[in-house]
Amino acid sequence: MIAFITRTALCLLLVLTAGAAHADRPADPVTRLNDGILTLMRAAESGVPAAARLRDFESVIRESFDLETSLRVAVPGYDRAPEPERRALLGAFARRNAAQYVSRFDGYSGETIEIAGERSGPRNTTLVETRLLRPQGSPVVLTYVVRRMGDGWGIVDVLLNGSVSQLAVQRSDFAATLRSGGIPALTREFNAYADGVTG
Repeated sequence: MIAFITRTALCLLLVLTAGAAHADRPADPVTRLNDGILTLMRAAESGVPAAARLRDFESVIRESFDLETSLRVAVPGYDRAPEPERRALLGAFARRNAAQYVSRFDGYSGETIEIAGERSGPRNTTLVETRLLRPQGSPVVLTYVVRRMGDGWGIVDVLLNGSVSQLAVQRSDFAATLRSGGIPALTREFNAYADGVTG
């Protein structure tokens, strides 16, 4: 009986260790996102309503991205805002990001996504390069900037063609709204965008 318990415990330990190692790779959140994008594209092709696609993909965004770190870069003053404002903005930011994917990936024509490699990035990040391969047209190259978050990894930025930072673009885009209405106005703007996509 003791031998059986020991063997069972060892098997469980091996499974948990394997799972932890799998969840601990820098490319893991990118793989989750890529799988989610392909599912999103197929759902659009099948006629799934945009509201349902947004709801499903928002969970992919939350699981793949380190949204808090992204907001600290894209929204100056985020850390100093009252906690209810931060929480509302975080939720709206997740919806907005998901809505952007819903808007961009609105059909499926046999595309695939591959991870082309990874390398060390600045400030303890890792750069994970992917290619969206289309039956017709050139590949779309995206580089994801990932960093440690808790026991795993999360995406904090996306580089188009290896150089154009999504966070830098967002910081510029958000500046006018922040100046005129602060974080509450930006939260309303994010939610309005998502609502417009699901129409």
